[in-house]
Amino acid sequence: MTRAGLVSVVIPNWNGRKFLAGCLDSLSRQTYASVEVVVVDNGSKDGSVELLTESYPWVKLARFETNTGFSVAVNRGIRESEGEFIALVNNDTVADENWLSEMVCAMAEHPEIGSCGCKMLAYDDHALLDGAGDGYRRGGLPGRIGHREIDRGQFDTPRYILGACGGAALYRRSMLDDIGLFDEDYFAYLEDVDLGLRAQSAGYRCLYVPSAVIYHLGCGTTGSGYHPLVVRLSAQNNWNTIAKNIPGPLLIKFLPQILYWQAYYLAVVIVRGGQLVPWLDGTWQALRLLPKMLKKRAQINARRSVPLEYLERIIVESENDLAASRRRLIAQEQAPEPAATKPS
Repeated sequence: MTRAGLVSVVIPNWNGRKFLAGCLDSLSRQTYASVEVVVVDNGSKDGSVELLTESYPWVKLARFETNTGFSVAVNRGIRESEGEFIALVNNDTVADENWLSEMVCAMAEHPEIGSCGCKMLAYDDHALLDGAGDGYRRGGLPGRIGHREIDRGQFDTPRYILGACGGAALYRRSMLDDIGLFDEDYFAYLEDVDLGLRAQSAGYRCLYVPSAVIYHLGCGTTGSGYHPLVVRLSAQNNWNTIAKNIPGPLLIKFLPQILYWQAYYLAVVIVRGGQLVPWLDGTWQALRLLPKMLKKRAQINARRSVPLEYLERIIVESENDLAASRRRLIAQEQAPEPAATKPS
């Protein structure tokens, strides 16, 4: 039974004991009053469950015996929750006390949106942006807009974005009931991009709310972005997302960009991480899943309520956001260090 006004915060956890206290304590301080917290534990062996049962009895706990992946865990948390709104956060985040109230307010003011993204700052350096929403390129390569940029106020204006980063987002339950939950064939990575594209196709917009702030460590579970597991799943889901969400006419139009950006990602993971085999494995798994993805593609296309021109525009705008962010980051890295001030 859904409870009006209630926000259900869903936190997937796998061996994240060292992060949980900071995350849960910040949620207990939220100024928004109507909140429930659901932690879904994916077979942790680090004492996470003991910490939750002993120190956080107010948290709903759902457990799996083994690691089922991000999407399966999140979906169970959603199904076992009661809120009109679903907030999704990573266990390695700490939320500003007004984080939820700002996003719920945005939902009330913008009935056309199905989700909200927020300003994510780096956990270890609050002057650095972790991201200002999900980005996506015509070539099927995702990214976080603003990632590692110095926060100079360049993302302080609310605006529509392609989708919210699954590390910190708010969704209307009614939207999820309509378009479906997270795709459980995505063990991890790009599941939020996939959901964002499906939502846009069905006519649900996403609003970036800069006054809602959260601090994110990033890669708290798997570590480097060149970890073999990360590369395998990213390659697999890059292809899955293209197959599912890009309609035929746009697929043909985007083909040069798809070839370029997928080759670019392959080159990067080989040169920087030496991860050719995981990339090949992920690509092979995507081929095996292709018939299943094509069935899902047909369902998405059947319920699409926006013109192709709209989908193309939001993807191109998102790609431009990522490119502009990259240019600022390069300029930031090339800027000379400020001269040290001599003591008087």
